[in-house]
Amino acid sequence: MKVTLIRPPAYSAGIMGAQRVPFLGILYVGAAAREAGHTVDIVDMCGEDISHTEIVYDKYVAYGMPFSRLDTRTKASDVLGFTCTFSQDWVFNRELIRYVRKLYPNSTFVAGGEHISAAPEYCLQDCPELDICIVGEGEEVFTQLLSVLEKGGDWAEVPSLVYSHPKRKEICRTPRANRIKNIDNVPRPAWDLIPVENYLSEGLNYHIKRGRTMPMLASRGCPHKCTFCSSQNMWTRRWIPRTPALVVDEMEYYIKKYSANNFVFSDLTAVVHRNGIIEFCNEILRRKLKITWQLPTARSEAMDYEILKLMYQAGCRDLDFAIESGSAEVLRSVNKGNNPEKIFSLIRDGLNIGMNLSVNIVLGLPREGLRGFLKTYWLMMRLAFIGLQEVNAFPFVPYPGSPLFEEFLSKGKIKLNDGFFLSLFGYADLSHAVSWSEAFGPKTLRFLRLFLMSSFYIVMFLSHPSRIIRLISNVVRGVSTTKLEGVLGRVFQNVKVCFFRRV
Repeated sequence: MKVTLIRPPAYSAGIMGAQRVPFLGILYVGAAAREAGHTVDIVDMCGEDISHTEIVYDKYVAYGMPFSRLDTRTKASDVLGFTCTFSQDWVFNRELIRYVRKLYPNSTFVAGGEHISAAPEYCLQDCPELDICIVGEGEEVFTQLLSVLEKGGDWAEVPSLVYSHPKRKEICRTPRANRIKNIDNVPRPAWDLIPVENYLSEGLNYHIKRGRTMPMLASRGCPHKCTFCSSQNMWTRRWIPRTPALVVDEMEYYIKKYSANNFVFSDLTAVVHRNGIIEFCNEILRRKLKITWQLPTARSEAMDYEILKLMYQAGCRDLDFAIESGSAEVLRSVNKGNNPEKIFSLIRDGLNIGMNLSVNIVLGLPREGLRGFLKTYWLMMRLAFIGLQEVNAFPFVPYPGSPLFEEFLSKGKIKLNDGFFLSLFGYADLSHAVSWSEAFGPKTLRFLRLFLMSSFYIVMFLSHPSRIIRLISNVVRGVSTTKLEGVLGRVFQNVKVCFFRRV
């Protein structure tokens, strides 16, 4: 069958700008469909027109190909697939599906991704132009669906589907497919189907610019059960690692084919067991690879000084710790088992080793009051003083697919509509906040966020003044050695887009 997969543009609100990065999911699905014998084209609307920007809905910035380019870029296909990863993008992705439906009224339209998995029935009702939603992992389910479509079979034969019945005009759901157990056998992402050089030449990735960067996965899923996280809905609670030697094989392939020298792992939880990360690091050291790599999400349970030291020796330079709160009570209320003091000690060890570290904080969690915030604030000030490079503070939102979202939805506190989805952009908009907290209103939550972040950077820069000079120099030169420098670079670009398009 002829298959076209479409990755939408990247969108941003506020001044922080969008992260223009490849989407691994659609590349894995495309590779699986191609291996099954189908003809696959991937339209990477972000990567194919990576410098193009336009303002949409009067206040949001779209990065990538305008919809009108699809008139000539796409060709008639039996199946058109769309990825929708982030719920805040749904409003724009829906309009994209509607636009493409006018071009190809007789094709079968399929969508997948974390947002689709979180609210498939709503997506079908909100966008009748969409035929089928795939819930969870897509590789095996999508190839099974293509086989059934090719034979003219019954969609009900395929697991993990939610679809509008073509005859009865009702929404149907099939049983959830089992997780892919042997992920070592999943084909590598189909990088040859997108303009990967557009990303590589600019060093674009979710983390810090350290050269020609390839995103990768070393595992799938997360074994933890944080109630604010949607990963359980997408992946279940099963964590499945790849064989470390095969991960390093893939890294070596990218080094040879794309001259890659830096790797960002997009794992939900990269380090779960000590033996796995030790084996991975030793494999890199054994092959004497001269590379750097980064973990944007890390937990502390399986880490200690010796593990961090080994990771650094193997090329790991950047870690994000998902702390969320400095209050043990608040952490327990969302089923997160972090020990704030252990994390403080671990971060101090990492800084002494020479790593670039950052932490993620969530403000306004349902059980957080002023006491909880003050514990978080005190922890951040201590970390700033010992040299932690950066903090990311985000307002809590009941993200679709998470247990807290389902709780709020069942209580009628959430009404699914465009306003709700667009409000999720609040994580990137320092001028705006939506509060789901009984203790803090929107204005208070915005103040606490700005107060915590400004206090952190004031203490950090005063105690480490040489970093101010480096920050200014790197932003001017367009390079980044910390995430803050990368954010400021995106802010500068986004302000130019918004200003010059309005005057």
